[in-house]
Amino acid sequence: MTNNINRIGINTKGVNSYVNPKTQSESKPEENVQNNQAQTSGAQVKPEDVLTYMAQNAVVVNPKSISKTYDVAKYVTPEQAARIAGFIGEFEDEVTKGLLAINEELEGVNLPESTKYELAAKMAESKN
Repeated sequence: MTNNINRIGINTKGVNSYVNPKTQSESKPEENVQNNQAQTSGAQVKPEDVLTYMAQNAVVVNPKSISKTYDVAKYVTPEQAARIAGFIGEFEDEVTKGLLAINEELEGVNLPESTKYELAAKMAESKN
């Protein structure tokens, strides 16, 4: 039932309805223990099988071949292609210099290769 307070409907039946719920488990605890044991006795699976299944599902297999070739002449003129190739060459040179500097400075630090490449690329970006 709702009460009308200042023309706002308030449901007073739902307030604190879950403070002390009465359940059937309080009356028959012996039956609940037996039911819980019956529910957990499903098919037994070896932990190695579970880990193998998880490892196989974690591997992403990309069936597509990434090695597509593009005909650059369809999209840019030869002058533009040469200019782009020059920019890419300069960028690769800067990344190589950055990798050498990172390896020299952080000789004793064990960084993943991906992190080193990312740092070198950021260093090359900031120079341009």
